[in-house]
Amino acid sequence: MDLDDRLMGHWSSVPFSYGAMEASELGFLDDGRGWSAWFNGADALCVTRFTWGCPEPGVLELRAQWLVQGTLSQAAGRTAFFSAEPAERLDDVTRHPYAIGSAVPMPGADALMAVSFEEPVEFSHQYARGATLIRPEEDPTHLVLPPR
Repeated sequence: MDLDDRLMGHWSSVPFSYGAMEASELGFLDDGRGWSAWFNGADALCVTRFTWGCPEPGVLELRAQWLVQGTLSQAAGRTAFFSAEPAERLDDVTRHPYAIGSAVPMPGADALMAVSFEEPVEFSHQYARGATLIRPEEDPTHLVLPPR
């Protein structure tokens, strides 16, 4: 299955989550691995580790492998667990039509590069482009789950 180079890297729903008490992040590695993270104002953190690919242009396929839930670390830096419950093995496959382009997160704001999904992925429809180069160690489950 092909990988869309434009998806590779970090994506965040934070600019599109104004007024919300929750946000999501996506990480797509260049080897077809990745993760989604959902966190809220009550310090809950839920991370799904997946493999990804694009079976056709404009369609993202996610194969969920692991789910880890716990509390969000308050340490500065990347999203990480303070504490975690035992990991749950998954075997789910979902497909998500998407488009990448300029989007305005809220009225009066400047446009930014974003990926937009027809249906929510990890509770969000739109994600702003972050760093294009990310490492496996940036996965919040990196210290919780066994290496891939």
